[in-house]
Amino acid sequence: MADASTKPTLAERRRQLVERCAEQRTGLAFELQALRPSAIIDNPVAGYVASHRKLVLGGLAAVIGLAFTRKKRLGGIVASAMSAWRVAQAALATLAHYRR
Repeated sequence: MADASTKPTLAERRRQLVERCAEQRTGLAFELQALRPSAIIDNPVAGYVASHRKLVLGGLAAVIGLAFTRKKRLGGIVASAMSAWRVAQAALATLAHYRR
């Protein structure tokens, strides 16, 4: 039979378990943060694309589909895409300036 003086009390055992669980939660939080795609990518556009992949791919598919079905309008689509790209770059630069 084990001696009662060498066994930890229930309160001591509970304190140890709570401490161990807190350490495990902290470690898991760091691991999950490292696995997120936006944590790997520092560029805000790339982070948005990684987190909204289905939306971006759907939009891209629609643009490509329009380009192939309407070859006459391909120049207009390219011009519109370039214009949207410039506006997005300017908006992101402004947003980055205000975040500082």
